[in-house]
Amino acid sequence: MKILVISNSSRSIVCSARKAGYEAYALDYFGDIDLLRCAEKTRMLGNMTEKEIYEFAGSCDSVITGPGFENLRFKNSLNNKPGIMEKTNDKLNISEKFLSMGIPHPQTSMLKNPSGLEFPLMVKPRFGSGGIKNTLVKNEEELALFSQENNPGEFIAQEFIEGIPCSASLISTGEDSEIVALNEQLIGVPWLTRLPFAYCGNITPFQTKFGDKMADYAKQIALEFKLLGSNGIDFILNEKGLSVIEINPRFQGSLDTIELSTGINIFNSHVRSFAGELPQPGNPVRFAARAIIYAKKNIVISRDMSDRLTRCMDKEKAADIPQPGRRVRADEPITTMLGTGKTRKTTLEEVWKSSSYIAAMTEV
Repeated sequence: MKILVISNSSRSIVCSARKAGYEAYALDYFGDIDLLRCAEKTRMLGNMTEKEIYEFAGSCDSVITGPGFENLRFKNSLNNKPGIMEKTNDKLNISEKFLSMGIPHPQTSMLKNPSGLEFPLMVKPRFGSGGIKNTLVKNEEELALFSQENNPGEFIAQEFIEGIPCSASLISTGEDSEIVALNEQLIGVPWLTRLPFAYCGNITPFQTKFGDKMADYAKQIALEFKLLGSNGIDFILNEKGLSVIEINPRFQGSLDTIELSTGINIFNSHVRSFAGELPQPGNPVRFAARAIIYAKKNIVISRDMSDRLTRCMDKEKAADIPQPGRRVRADEPITTMLGTGKTRKTTLEEVWKSSSYIAAMTEV
């Protein structure tokens, strides 16, 4: 079966497909070394036109699209249906839906009319994911400044909730779902990024007494929206309990850590779900961590760094390996470090050490 993946970064999906025995093709913006190893054929998106994308997809049996490409229409798509994608990508829409379902969720409104909300506010794009554009607004002055510099109609204002960011990853058939993992999210980690709310990776599993409640909410949401395939539900956990934040109606960044922790092949589970099949519940046998290193300044990837990361990749300790000569701008992702262990502490320490070493190479 020939599968085409179209995404900003398609490495994790394509390599999961390769491990499951699929013939995978890729269009993305990075062309990382591990992607080239996993894919039968790749092409950099660059300035490709829609016509060229459709032509490239012509010989493939199925197509999977990521954020930014979900408006492309393929008869053989292995994605959530377009109408579902539109609803779940709209943070204002899902806020209203969660309210009607009785699911705890931060109070939310359009930025241009944040009535009833108290500072500080979390300001987010109404559509989109990744957290890079999320901004904490502390008072009226900061709100006015943000509104002057941005189009308020494109952003929502949300009650700011502090706590542990986490997620439930599940496979869904539209009529049923199975939880494959609960994950801790690494958001705005100072030793990985300067951006306060950027997604920096995951630790799997996330162990909490609220695990059953996370699973219950995730399944309720999946059934309500009739989600298909691999999807994720984001939460914040604090002393008051759980708040559902948003839906990721697609493959998530936790794919690497889930596979390393549970042994489940997420891509194969995704494909089978479209035939109505669900995997067994995820059973973590070890901890796994993923840490995304962001550039603190504009850099050019050296041969030495690329070779060192490739050696780490061969030991399953790194992924998203940039090719020598690639230019990375400040606050863009450079690479991903991976680690596994018997405890959360030792696993996180492993990726902290390897990430710190690679980050130091970029500061010379």
